[in-house]
Amino acid sequence: MREANDWAMKREREREKKGFVLTRFEERKAHKQRKVMAVQQQITTVVSHTGYSSGTWTTGICDCCSDMSTCCCGLWCFPCMQCQTASQFGWCFCMPLLDCFLTVSCCLRSKIRERYSIHGSCCDDCCTVCFCYPCAWCQMAREIKTRARAGTGATVITQQVIG
Repeated sequence: MREANDWAMKREREREKKGFVLTRFEERKAHKQRKVMAVQQQITTVVSHTGYSSGTWTTGICDCCSDMSTCCCGLWCFPCMQCQTASQFGWCFCMPLLDCFLTVSCCLRSKIRERYSIHGSCCDDCCTVCFCYPCAWCQMAREIKTRARAGTGATVITQQVIG
């Protein structure tokens, strides 16, 4: 028994001289760790929720008093509110200044509906802009402000599965 143990020690010393630094125990331990790491998986689940029901505007066309800052900005400096609204939506801030035939207003309203999944049609947008121009712009500004305040509405949940 003692000879076998001496032989193992001698072999181990020879391996160290040749550049093998890991002992058998360390090799087995590293092999087990590699095995465990190969089995681990990571699953990511994205749960999305919105604070507002999609399909409708968060405020009505005549709800100007629901957000007094937008109402006052629209009343005293309407072009400034238009530029700010276009900019917050991601458009060039000077687009509303080019709104000669209400095309920019109708397009912006349509894009807002599209982004936030609000029901309606292009014809509805054009009629609203034509007959209630300042109220339509105030509603668009409130919608963008409200949706931006709510954030993206997505929560990421990470789970780790060890097999």
